[in-house]
Amino acid sequence: MNLSSTPRFIAQAPWAFYNPVKLNVGRGCRRRLVEQLRGKTILVVTTQRGRRQFSEDSILSELITSSQVVWVDTVTENPGLSMLQADIDRLKYVEHYDAAVAFGGGSAMDAAKSINTALAKECKELTLAELLSNPSTHASALPKPLYTIATTAGTGSEVTPFATVWDHEQKKKLSLSSHAVWPTEAFVDAELTDSVPLETTISTGLDALNQAAESVWNKNANSITLVYATRALRLGFDALPKLAAGQGTQVERDKMAEASVLAGLAISHTRTALCHSISYPLTAHFGVPHGLACAFTMPYVLVHNLAADDGRFKDLSLALTGSEDCAELVRSFEKLHDLLDVRNRVKRMIPSLEQLFALESEMHTPGRSDNNLVDVENVEALLRQSWGQ
Repeated sequence: MNLSSTPRFIAQAPWAFYNPVKLNVGRGCRRRLVEQLRGKTILVVTTQRGRRQFSEDSILSELITSSQVVWVDTVTENPGLSMLQADIDRLKYVEHYDAAVAFGGGSAMDAAKSINTALAKECKELTLAELLSNPSTHASALPKPLYTIATTAGTGSEVTPFATVWDHEQKKKLSLSSHAVWPTEAFVDAELTDSVPLETTISTGLDALNQAAESVWNKNANSITLVYATRALRLGFDALPKLAAGQGTQVERDKMAEASVLAGLAISHTRTALCHSISYPLTAHFGVPHGLACAFTMPYVLVHNLAADDGRFKDLSLALTGSEDCAELVRSFEKLHDLLDVRNRVKRMIPSLEQLFALESEMHTPGRSDNNLVDVENVEALLRQSWGQ
C-alpha cells in the first residue's frame, strides 16, 4: 500500500486493542535477553534441536555460563497433552525458576506457555486438562515472566495469549487462552531463522500469511489489525516465494520475520478464522503440517468472503496488486498457492477426497470458524475446490 494513499474508512462497532508484550525486533536483538536474565535461574523450553542451537549460539550461550538453566528439551511438533503434563509434574515441586524462556517455533511457544501457566502457584493443584477445559481456572493466575524467542517465521505465537495443545489420543486440538498466557517480552531476531530448512520455511511462512489473511476477513478486524495484516501480506507475498525457490537472502528472512510478528499482533486481537478451523483435523488425522493445512483452503475462503467486501478487500488488492479489482487479489492468492504447490503438498498426505469429507463435522471450531466474515454453510464445497474438483 502506498503510504501516501488514504485507505477507505470502514465503519466498525466499538472496539479495543490490547497487547502487553514488549517487542524487540532485528538482528542481534536477542542480546537484550542475555542482559536481562544474566545471573538468574531460567527455565528454557525447547526441542532437542533447539537446545543445541541455544547452547551453540554466539550470544545466547552466555546464559548457560552466567545463569542457572533448567531445561525442558522434550518438545515435539504439535505438543501433546500427556507429554506436557509429564513435564509439569516433573517440575511442579522440584524446580524453582525466576523466568521462563520459550526458544523455537510455534510448538516450543505453545509448550512454554502451557508449562509456565500450569506452574503458577494458583494452578499447581490442577491438571493441564482442567486448565484447558475451564479458562476461569487460570484467568487471574500470575505465572513467572515468560520471554519468547522465535526461531521460525510462522506462528507469531511470541506475541499472543494463546497456546495450542493436542490431545493425540482423541485427535483433538485444544486451546489455552487467558491473560495469564501472555508472554512478557518477545525477541524476533531473523538471524535465528537463517538455517531453517526449506519445508519448514514454506509451512511456517504459509501459517504467517494465512493468519494475516484471516485477520482481514474476520468479524473482529479493526483499523489496527488491518494495517498489521496488510503489511504482513505485502512482505510475505514478496519474500516467501523467493525463499521457497532458493533465491532468498537475509533480506527475505528479515521480511518474513516481520511478517510473522505483525500477523501475530493482528490475530492476538482477532483470533484466526475458517481456514484454521478446517485445518485442525487435517493435522490431527493426517499429520499435515499446520501452515500447509491452513493454506489449503485459503484462496477459496477469500472468494467466499468477497461477498461482504466493505472496502477492506479493495484496499488489500491495491496493496498487493496495485489494482482495486478483487479479481486481481484472488489471482495473487492463487498464484502464491501454485508457486508453493500447496494443493499437491497437502494431497500427498490425505488418501482421498472422501476421507477429507468425512472430517467435515470436526471443521467447525467455535471461536474460529464463527470469526469468518461470511458464515459458511457448505464446507464441502470449499474442500472440493481446494482439492481441485
